[in-house]
Amino acid sequence: MAGLPLLRQIDLRSNRLSHLPGWLVQMPSLEKLDLRWNEIDPSLPVLTELERQGCVVLT
Repeated sequence: MAGLPLLRQIDLRSNRLSHLPGWLVQMPSLEKLDLRWNEIDPSLPVLTELERQGCVVLT
């Protein structure tokens, strides 16, 4: 995402989310994504890719 290239952490706890945008994988500095207490399937391809890139994903 061009507007947030240095963003390192995103906290989206308790937001009743069930989907995530694919552009999250384009955030090169993202180190931690907190999705606890949502309805996110931990096997989503976007989450798998983020983890492959070294991002810690909490579900």
